[in-house]
Amino acid sequence: MTLSVRLSSEEESLLDMTARRLGRSKSELARQAVYELCQRLIREEQSPYTMGKDLFDKGYLSVEPKDPLKQEIWKKLHVKHGYMD
Repeated sequence: MTLSVRLSSEEESLLDMTARRLGRSKSELARQAVYELCQRLIREEQSPYTMGKDLFDKGYLSVEPKDPLKQEIWKKLHVKHGYMD
């Protein structure tokens, strides 16, 4: 698959310098960068923090979620921090 990407002059210089120093092609580095970034973003999307971030930093003012799994976490957080009656 062919993909065209516009790079700023700074990005292009950095890519060119890195390719020369490593003895690799710019295309190879771009493919690796895309792969590694996508893998990292997918991992972050599925992290425990990301999955429950709507439950954090709200303390006793948070509203009980409708999702059963999040309800269970919400209740445990409230018990842990003494917000349950």
